[in-house]
Amino acid sequence: MVKVKIFGVIRTTTGFGLLELEAKTVKEVFSEISHKMEEGYYEDLKKQEERKNDPKLKHWPERNAALEPHKELKFGDAVVYVNGERCMRKGKKLNDGDEIWLLSPAAGG
Repeated sequence: MVKVKIFGVIRTTTGFGLLELEAKTVKEVFSEISHKMEEGYYEDLKKQEERKNDPKLKHWPERNAALEPHKELKFGDAVVYVNGERCMRKGKKLNDGDEIWLLSPAAGG
């Protein structure tokens, strides 16, 4: 199990700030997050439809366009750190207990 901390725009896009995942490589971290993003999108869509058909609700919020499904989160979409050190390879092997940080590659000032 690895701990993944997500910051910046990537946090907003994925909807996750902290995850614990089973992953043997950094590439698997991105695959797992992409899978969770897809699952979350369809769960939200289902809840939205249930609310829409609830006769007790007079108004239900429109779907937030920012929550549309994304194809996948890729290694190049983030600046990656493993245990506090910059990671430049998506094939880097991970060990149980490793901490991965995903930061947005751009920042404003």
